[in-house]
Amino acid sequence: MEKGRGAGEKARRGADGRRYSSTRERILREVESGGPTSTADIVARTGLHENTVREHLERLREDGRLRRIRAEAQGRGRPGWRWEAPRADVVNPYAGLALALADSLANAAADPVAHARSAGIRWGAAIAEERADAESEPHALVVDLMREQGFAPEILDDAIVLHRCPLLAAAARRTDVVCAVHEGMVAGIIRSRADGADVTLLPFRAEDGCLLHLRAAS
Repeated sequence: MEKGRGAGEKARRGADGRRYSSTRERILREVESGGPTSTADIVARTGLHENTVREHLERLREDGRLRRIRAEAQGRGRPGWRWEAPRADVVNPYAGLALALADSLANAAADPVAHARSAGIRWGAAIAEERADAESEPHALVVDLMREQGFAPEILDDAIVLHRCPLLAAAARRTDVVCAVHEGMVAGIIRSRADGADVTLLPFRAEDGCLLHLRAAS
């Protein structure tokens, strides 16, 4: 994460390529500088309306800039949520590096798509393992983690539409390899909660994104 930014530095960009407003950038920096933080704490520190803060936090979550974690239990009742900024290697897409690695894999492996999917499965399993406190229902977990990874998922009746791709430039040139990694990542996530479950990713098949179909264990 880009910590220690000076007041005069430009705001960062969202997954849609637009620069953040000064308010969104301010909220992001508040979380980055304070560690796991509640919505109420951010409201108190910024003086912004709670609804405004919540809206910006959710958008930052959709961009993969922030994630939610459960606060420690305090007495009875389900503990609330806190916000934190994930590691820099989780947030930054490194699209150029991804493309270079995809090219290398495509040229070196006998079956680059299978290799890419296997790598994605291991990646997804690692992501899910870090979120042992997260939603345990497989479908909900996939949506939650894909949102945090910057894919802006939308639930449809029988599929999930991914409206954004943090590696879009690489995916457009190496769709087979890059999208196989992402398909494997989702498979790794869902299998962490349901052995034998699987997934099919259809790149650029939706009007505004990619289609993701989850399948229960047979």
